[in-house]
Amino acid sequence: MRVLLFTLLFLGCNKSPIDVSGEQFNNWKLQKISNYSFSLRVNCFCPLETVGPHEVVVKNGQVSTVNGKPYDPQVHSMIKSIDDLFAFISESIARKPFNKTLEYDAKYYFPSNVFFDYSEMMADEELGYQVTNFKPL
Repeated sequence: MRVLLFTLLFLGCNKSPIDVSGEQFNNWKLQKISNYSFSLRVNCFCPLETVGPHEVVVKNGQVSTVNGKPYDPQVHSMIKSIDDLFAFISESIARKPFNKTLEYDAKYYFPSNVFFDYSEMMADEELGYQVTNFKPL
């Protein structure tokens, strides 16, 4: 019964919980989407203004605006484009985290939910991102 319930829940998702590989990134790049918008939530032990959700607009592959205001790296240091999220995943995996969650959008192949717990013995060092409402522009 549990297996059936899990299977039904899994099949109903629009995400593929696939471990990071070149395939997801390559599929994302093949679409040549350089202008898009999405909502981004940062999962961290951070101030609420960092967590979001944030409305992000990316133009020519670079974050252009955050919540309707021009991107400022000093203010928006935790905000990432989709390419930045792939880089974050690679860097985080290289750190050999204690635990990780990696989910990708089934249509566009971008990371939709990533979370890293870097150390079993430390609290509040976890970091992750959730992407929703993705729209090519």
